[in-house]
Amino acid sequence: MIRERLGPLPKSDPAHSVLVRHVFPQLGVNGVRARIRTYRLGGSNAVFEYEDRESGARVIGKFYGRPGVPASGAITNRMLREFRAIERMREIGLDGHPHQVMRAFAAVPEIGGALFLEHLEGETLGVVLDAVAKGKQSSGDLHARLTALAYFLATMHNRTAREETVAFATDVKYLRKLARTLRELGHLGESADREFRALGERWMGFGPMWEDRKVLLHGDATPANFLFRDGMWVGGIDFERSHFGDRSYDVGRIAGELQHAFLRNRGSRRAAEPFIGHFLWEYACHFPDRNDAFAHICARIPFHLATTLLRIARNEWVTGDYRAVLLDSARDALASVGR
Repeated sequence: MIRERLGPLPKSDPAHSVLVRHVFPQLGVNGVRARIRTYRLGGSNAVFEYEDRESGARVIGKFYGRPGVPASGAITNRMLREFRAIERMREIGLDGHPHQVMRAFAAVPEIGGALFLEHLEGETLGVVLDAVAKGKQSSGDLHARLTALAYFLATMHNRTAREETVAFATDVKYLRKLARTLRELGHLGESADREFRALGERWMGFGPMWEDRKVLLHGDATPANFLFRDGMWVGGIDFERSHFGDRSYDVGRIAGELQHAFLRNRGSRRAAEPFIGHFLWEYACHFPDRNDAFAHICARIPFHLATTLLRIARNEWVTGDYRAVLLDSARDALASVGR
């Protein structure tokens, strides 16, 4: 992640008083004496890192609106959704070892919908995934990360399961939206758009997509949002899109990211299959009947793997040739329904 040093945080900045009065004291730092450095971090929102020069304590400030400007009701609601998701995750025990979701120290709508969060140290899944996909690191390292991540996600999902069953129609609607966006961007023709919509309708009639219970999802399970240290420790960050839904939404997103990494670096779907299979098998081991859970998850994964590839295909950095590969892979995954 890009980390741009901006210099000292002025006392006139609205974030300064929040940090010294409410945030740094929660880390055992005397806020009155704090001398705060500021860094801008990459991300979809305005995200900053604040560091106390004396203690080295660091926190993240994530602004859903314009920094320093009172947030609208809609922006405040988005901010509070992440704040509440983080609190819920920690309440169910994802607050230490081996599963740790960052703490949320303060939510402040008045200064741009700011959320002040714990800074977690660790290496992202993306670092190991890219290195293995490029043949620069042992596959065992990626297997170990995927084992730990499967444990994290299964724990999060199983501890938040509700009685109500999933509303799969929402996921099919998302598939249609992705196809429409790709068409509007000129990356998908009218006939291909119709084909993706028709495939979505076929999945609507596939019973297993409607049978599981809703669980609390990460909602943006990408390699950048999971951190790793030694052993089975996993840190979860960025719960902005957290919601209740089908567990295969998160699991399928990881499977799609694995396929993307090996398609991009090796031009091969098959190269990703051992890692996808390992991840799903490890996830399934956290259920009473591992074989049954594995079969049920595997039947549902292709839909969410496909939507992940379509999401990636929207990006401006994707070349025309590689976009065609992503679209073909997504189409093939969707066409596997009921096989």
